[in-house]
Amino acid sequence: MLRSIFKTICIVLISSILTYFLIGLIEYKDKILSNITYISEKNLNIVILTGGTNRIKDGLKIVNKFEKSSTFNSKILVSGTGKGFTKMSLAKNIDFDFNLIECCIELDSISTNTYSNAFETLKWVKKYNISEFILITSNYHMPRAFLEFKYRMPNLKILTYPITPKKHNINNWLGSFQTFSLVFSEYCKFLVANLRIIFQKM
Repeated sequence: MLRSIFKTICIVLISSILTYFLIGLIEYKDKILSNITYISEKNLNIVILTGGTNRIKDGLKIVNKFEKSSTFNSKILVSGTGKGFTKMSLAKNIDFDFNLIECCIELDSISTNTYSNAFETLKWVKKYNISEFILITSNYHMPRAFLEFKYRMPNLKILTYPITPKKHNINNWLGSFQTFSLVFSEYCKFLVANLRIIFQKM
C-alpha cells in the first residue's frame, strides 16, 4: 500500500516537473522572439559578446549604422575575443574604420562564458564611468546574457540589440533539430544561471 502511494507521488512529481519544464521552454522561445531591439540614430556605449557565428562582424555592422559624428565619443567593448585576437585582427577581417578601432574599441580576451562576460564588462563600465550601454549578442543568447548583466549591474541602463542568426529560424524551432537543440540548450543554461543567482542573493 505504502509502495503504491509512494509510486503515485513520484509519478505526479515527475509529471509536474516535466510539465513545468516544457512550459518554461516554450516561454523561453517566446522570450527570444520578444527581445527588444534598441534603435537610435545616435550611438551609445556598446558591448558586443562573442561566441556565436559572426557576432563580432554583425555587431560592428550595427555600430556602422549609427551616426558617424557621435561614434567617436563612444566606448565599444568586444568581450570574449580569446587570446591572440588583436585590433589588427579586427582591421584585417572586418570592413570597419581603423581609426574607430584604435580610439574607441577595447578587447576583452579574459572572458570565456556569459558569466565572465558580465564580470569583465563591470570592470569596463567602472573604468570609464559608464551609466548605460547597448548589449549586442545573438537573439537566443540575449535572455541569459541580460540576466547575468543585470545581476552584476542592477543600477545601469542596459539596452538590447539582438542579432538574428541566419542559420536558425526560432519561429520554426520545432522544424529543425539543430534549432530546437540550440533553444533547449540555452534554456537549460538560463535555468542554471537563474538558480545560481537566486542562491547568491539568499
